Amino acid sequence: MKEIAIYGKGGIGKSTLSANISAALSHKNKRVLQIGCDPKHDSTRLLMGGRRITTVLDYIKTTGPLQYRLEDVLFAGYNGIGCIEAGGPKPGVGCAGRGIITAFELLEKFSTKDNYDIVIYDVLGDVVCGGFAVPIRQEYADTIFLVTSGEYMSIYAANNILKGIKNYDGDKCRVAGILYNSRNVKDEDVRVERFANAVGLPIFARIPRDDVFALAERENHTVVEISEKTDGRVAGIFSQIADKIVAVPPLYPADPLTDEALEQLIFYGTAARPTESASAAEVPAEVPQTQSTAAYDAGYLSKSVIRDEPLHGCAFNGAMAMSIHLRDAVLLAHSPKSCAYLSYQTISSTGRRRLFERGTLLSSAMYPNMVSTEMDESDMVFGGTDKLLDAVRRQIAKKPKAVVVVSSCPAGIIGDDIDKVKALSTPEIPVVPIKAEGNLTGDYLQGMLMAYTQLAKELIDPAVRPQPDVVNIVFEKVIARNTESNFEMIREWLEQMGVRVNCRFLCNTTCDALKNFCSASLNLLAYQDYTGKILRDFFAREYGCRFYQEQFPVGFAETERWLRGVADFFGRGEVAERIIADNRELYRQRIADVRGALAGKKVMIVTYNHDVDWILRAALDAGMEVVKLGILNFSQDENFRSALPEIEDIPVEEDYQREKQREDILKYQPDILLLNYETAITYFDCIVDTIPMCPDNGFFSGLLMVERWARLFHSDLKGAWKGDRVLFEKYYTR
Repeated sequence: MKEIAIYGKGGIGKSTLSANISAALSHKNKRVLQIGCDPKHDSTRLLMGGRRITTVLDYIKTTGPLQYRLEDVLFAGYNGIGCIEAGGPKPGVGCAGRGIITAFELLEKFSTKDNYDIVIYDVLGDVVCGGFAVPIRQEYADTIFLVTSGEYMSIYAANNILKGIKNYDGDKCRVAGILYNSRNVKDEDVRVERFANAVGLPIFARIPRDDVFALAERENHTVVEISEKTDGRVAGIFSQIADKIVAVPPLYPADPLTDEALEQLIFYGTAARPTESASAAEVPAEVPQTQSTAAYDAGYLSKSVIRDEPLHGCAFNGAMAMSIHLRDAVLLAHSPKSCAYLSYQTISSTGRRRLFERGTLLSSAMYPNMVSTEMDESDMVFGGTDKLLDAVRRQIAKKPKAVVVVSSCPAGIIGDDIDKVKALSTPEIPVVPIKAEGNLTGDYLQGMLMAYTQLAKELIDPAVRPQPDVVNIVFEKVIARNTESNFEMIREWLEQMGVRVNCRFLCNTTCDALKNFCSASLNLLAYQDYTGKILRDFFAREYGCRFYQEQFPVGFAETERWLRGVADFFGRGEVAERIIADNRELYRQRIADVRGALAGKKVMIVTYNHDVDWILRAALDAGMEVVKLGILNFSQDENFRSALPEIEDIPVEEDYQREKQREDILKYQPDILLLNYETAITYFDCIVDTIPMCPDNGFFSGLLMVERWARLFHSDLKGAWKGDRVLFEKYYTR
């Protein structure tokens, strides 16, 4: 079986040529199948006597997979020629290239080509995306023809097609030559001959511009079919083409020109040129090498995106995880069902963990108000915008406070315009699009930033004026296990000062609270890491919001300082002093109790946390020696920071490499090793403990950890576990 791909610029006449070649081949007693791969789906019209046949994509759109039948999309045309049209979506929506892939997959399931001697693919050549390149893949076409006239754009398209073939083939030979479809323009013969010589291809046939084509078109037939009504000269050309195809013509490699060389060749007749395969160093001096950069507003970007690091998670999931915390909004995922399912499981698993471990019930996490458009293969081909708009209308009918639409990778790939949902927005029910588009946009943190900023811009009312004794809390870590307990501690202190929390941005809050964000006279940042600083700068720039300078306190000194600063802002200093006094003596007593067990002990810390003063202070207060502090690279934070004067005496290494861990353990011989996560490394005789990524707030965060270490030393666990270590080293698979 021979498979022939005929490529050319749209409107150059390749469908007419393809149909006539198929007709001529059928006269050579060849069983011919012609497959139209142009969204206009008119390739087989002349073979079908003017009849428009059902396209594969229209068929798939309206028929279930279990009902597929080949005879519904394969039609018998002139002289028994098999006729199939792949079809495509409406102009401006979906992805026609993906449609070609889908159509070919269906035809492969039915082994459609097995009953034919020759298959001809009639393919649009202006578009060089992966879908339209399918017919030139080596499992399909073994012979390729380029259709061109002498017009510049037609030759330009032919050269682009050669570039696509070269990307697939390298130096392999599959191009039979050029089908020169004359338009009778000035210097046409010379231009086509120059191009053919420059790319090393023969002019396989020259088809003249002749009124016989118009006559055949009016009768909805090929020139071959009506040859008895004409002088037969043009029909004879197609007969000659068929003879040469049957005889197996020589094939040539694709050797395209650069764009600059093509322009020189066509307009100025210069024969010398670098081919597309030439290196930049081989480009002639007269062709300027320029590089331009465009300034643009990059918005707020994650650390991984800015530094082009490996992406940590998916922007779609990040946007979903944040947006779901608007309890009274509907979150609509414009995505396949599987993407929405993964987000649902991620969000709800956090809620289940909090319920089982801490008894905290968060409805937004346990039962997220989330739906999906459930994009499928049909939407990928024909576009999913209409389905999205219908889904938004259904959700608006349920009267939520807002509808938040988050797009996934597939929506971004096919170019669905989710901004169209804004037209459905009303003052009562705003509709907020977030074009996260999965990994196309960036990582999980990038999705978070997009959700934060877009929801703020769309839902916050900047006309609301600040009120006394009102605060917002910004950037709590919604997946941390202690988020609610930390919030309750902060809220209790604020209530003692007579201060009310309006909005938790974004954590277990409401649309009205977000709308009234500007009512807060002070904003409290839960975490002052990379993301926290971005949000602080965003709200200060966009809304003139005032922030307290420090993050939620972790450790005694930090809590003491934080309480005094917040209380002073609201004129409630006496409340802060009372809270501090109640806890200071207790801290001193408990530290004294552990010094006997820990004084002189060495601790080594390897952590993603960039702010660890809370644990350093407690360890130093207990009389311990910090022998090494290794700060790992972390996608959520950067720049190690410390306010401890003792930090000058501690070896600190930023961008610490895990490979050094064993070496440093041998060097420093720590009694306690602190890590964020346990690993398979054997730690000799030191005790290993886990330092939390999100520690508890309050006076006793570090104290609780050092008290645990004191108990471990009293229990002589190192000796009791020696037998387990032997088994571990023997059986652990590395």
